[in-house]
Amino acid sequence: MQRSTWVAAATAAALTVLAFSTPAMAEVVWRGDFETGNRSQWDKEQLIAADRAQVVSSPTRQGRYALRVEVRKGDDPIRASGNRNELVKFDGSSEGTEYYYGWSTLWPADYPMTPNWQVFMQWHHSGNNGAPPVRLVLGCSAADCGQALPDTLFFIVNGKTQWTMKGLTRDQWHDFVLHIKWSANPNVGFVELWYDGQLVVPKRYVRTMFDSSGANYLKMGLYRDAATQPTAVLFHDGFVQATTLEEAMPSARSGGEEAPDSGAPQAPGSSQDTGSAPGSGASPGGLPGSEAAPGGEIIQGGPEGDSSEYPQAMGCSAGASAVTAFASLAGAAALLLLTRRRRGSHRRG
Repeated sequence: MQRSTWVAAATAAALTVLAFSTPAMAEVVWRGDFETGNRSQWDKEQLIAADRAQVVSSPTRQGRYALRVEVRKGDDPIRASGNRNELVKFDGSSEGTEYYYGWSTLWPADYPMTPNWQVFMQWHHSGNNGAPPVRLVLGCSAADCGQALPDTLFFIVNGKTQWTMKGLTRDQWHDFVLHIKWSANPNVGFVELWYDGQLVVPKRYVRTMFDSSGANYLKMGLYRDAATQPTAVLFHDGFVQATTLEEAMPSARSGGEEAPDSGAPQAPGSSQDTGSAPGSGASPGGLPGSEAAPGGEIIQGGPEGDSSEYPQAMGCSAGASAVTAFASLAGAAALLLLTRRRRGSHRRG
């Protein structure tokens, strides 16, 4: 074999090492961070009035704008159970898809801590009835949880509470990242959750969809028990849907301003018309009646059962390491053969 052939082989092996050891480019699928100055990034709205969900310039977690959401007793834009004002995004959460969702939420210092369920983020199924497969909730009544838990966060998937956190701190931003694979198969679907930069729910296989032929959709805002009396205001900021943890982690973004009380809203952008609920008929996500209240089985971190029975998906870094090792051995072998070839040529010369 000619010397140039061996050089070419060695070069190809080296290029293979570089190609497979370079991390995949991070990708943002969609942003709902209100940096447009309005609500145009979202597909639909469920608002009793436009002023219930206003884009404001303070407080912010990142960038220039955030969303101020207000709910008053009786706010029922879709004539369903509970009171709400929410934005809707059809985010493509269908069978087999996998995403990281990152966002930040702030409950102001004067936010009323009532022992009633308050859903601030949910992914609802395409049907009109029943609890959504994935939701995050603040608060729980004594009737539902055995004791009043007004300051407790719940992360609920497929009707079971996967994580709780008691003692929510008001007047500061809280960061969430949800890694989820959407599937109606409990051996395929999984979730991971980060809260304020800490992994609080390690990878756990669980059913994340009710119907593999349908699609879930995102709802962000505030949706609460109709029995709740005080007016409540909270803020959301920085929502991103991505394919990597790095792109979804709010702590990696620029900081925002400190949070005041709920106060009067500032609206830098124009408001869209009030939207209607996806689908027809009853509300897609009513609580109670068509949705179960938070409660349920409380699990504090860790995998659900023995996760060893499930195949662990190889991450990008692990896959790249394996291929890099193989390519490195191939390159070393090619260089060794080249060296031996040159020595043989010297001996014959």
